[in-house]
Amino acid sequence: VVLAADPGADTASLTSGKPLAGEAEDPVVARAAAGWRRLWLVDAATGTAAPVSPGDLAVWEFAPVPGGGAVVVGSDDPSEAGWYHSSLIVLDAAGRRTRVLRESPWQLSSPTVSPDGQRVAYVEGWASDRGLLAGEVQVSGLDGTGTGSLAADVDVTWLSWAVDGRLWLAGWHHLGTAWGWASCDGRPEVGPSSWPAGGSGGVAPPNVTVETASCLNSRWHPEVVPLPDGTVLTMRSTPELPPEVVRLRRGGEPAPWTSLNARLAGSRQLRVRELRWKAADGTEIEALLAEPAAGTSGPVPLVADIHGGPSLAWHHSWDLPWAEVLTAAGYAVLLANPRGSAGRGQAFARANLGDPVGAEFDDILAGIARCVDDGIADPRRVAAIGASYGGYLTAWAIAGGSVFRCGVVIAGMSDLVSCWGTANNPPFYDYLLQGRPAEHPALYLERSPVTRLGPGTVPALILHGLLDRCVPVGQAEELYAGLRRLGVPAEFVTYPREGHSVREPAHVADQRERVLSWFGTHLGGSS
Repeated sequence: VVLAADPGADTASLTSGKPLAGEAEDPVVARAAAGWRRLWLVDAATGTAAPVSPGDLAVWEFAPVPGGGAVVVGSDDPSEAGWYHSSLIVLDAAGRRTRVLRESPWQLSSPTVSPDGQRVAYVEGWASDRGLLAGEVQVSGLDGTGTGSLAADVDVTWLSWAVDGRLWLAGWHHLGTAWGWASCDGRPEVGPSSWPAGGSGGVAPPNVTVETASCLNSRWHPEVVPLPDGTVLTMRSTPELPPEVVRLRRGGEPAPWTSLNARLAGSRQLRVRELRWKAADGTEIEALLAEPAAGTSGPVPLVADIHGGPSLAWHHSWDLPWAEVLTAAGYAVLLANPRGSAGRGQAFARANLGDPVGAEFDDILAGIARCVDDGIADPRRVAAIGASYGGYLTAWAIAGGSVFRCGVVIAGMSDLVSCWGTANNPPFYDYLLQGRPAEHPALYLERSPVTRLGPGTVPALILHGLLDRCVPVGQAEELYAGLRRLGVPAEFVTYPREGHSVREPAHVADQRERVLSWFGTHLGGSS
């Protein structure tokens, strides 16, 4: 069984956010019901294939049911917007809908069916983008009964049911990742979304075992491959050690499985340490601080690298590209996880909903103040860089100035009203601002960086892919036009053939050189 997307479907923002290529049209016609994702049954011997899911159902993820059929995360809307309001649906062996197991106010992912075909486990939570969902584990009977949640001190991103009845899981845990399993004997009781205490109703409580680790699998989606002996294989990395496949054992050190990137180990000239501070309301904020390996004398220029999502977070991972480049040029780099970041539970992940660039931005400012107070950062030479939602916060930073001397905005939003109307994921803004522009017009305008531009605005380098469907290039055009009208130094660079992130090596190199030149000019430091 294969999940395939029709030509014209948009890819997720994490994989460029561009439409999948189809036959070129002249003129180009937009159609409401195009770009479906369907399940196909492929004959392994002959290669013949036939669709086996309803033609009016967009299937985003699926799990086979032993004996035939599938449990799918699906929606009636095939566009990227449809994913935000998906349901958990059971299909029979002929591909017909038999029942809806879950209609959630949030997002769903990672369905997995128990070996006996009686239960399904899945992840439910808030996610800003498809592919980023990290949340709580829910378990339900395939007959629709016995729904409950499995408590674990992890924002779970991946699940898989083992033949012995254990439920394997992996996810984000503060500044690292975690993996482990739950013993789920019996079915959860019907009722509140929590596992019953004790053995109420003959249901054994789950025994959740997790092991913490540095980044597993990728920055986007931690997962592991369980082995029969209880160990797992996964890709692991740290800021100093490049990705390798390792074998993990409970309570043990990672055992190397590959050495494909051995030549890169120890090649980076940076130091990374953890940093914590208290926000204005007492919330503890976690961060990584990257500094030049050779050390420095006295305060140095500081760049706040603001992560996207906002359902992302910085972790002890090799995937710190701007930190690597900027520390080599003599800058310190602050990688903060303000409220709204993954890894600290759903309450923390949802704490910025209804308040974009509010308390979350203050969390970052408090971290910069901590770096200044500790003698790390020169308060006269502070800048920001960010992509996507991080680009949005960077646009906000340069518009207000004060703390920041300049910024680099990569694929960032600048006008929330026009972005809601032109992006392929308007439900994201419905969640972020707790309603549509017509319902909260003042909030949409107030939290748009273009409405904040004024006398205190500082220089900005703006980088954007021309084919970006997640944050259309018009967002960059609006910000650049506003800066030009104010006479603020700005440079606007677009990349042909690129979507929400640049992929062509020449474009990646061009971005790197422009960023170093920009900070060298406006912030000081080596270029």
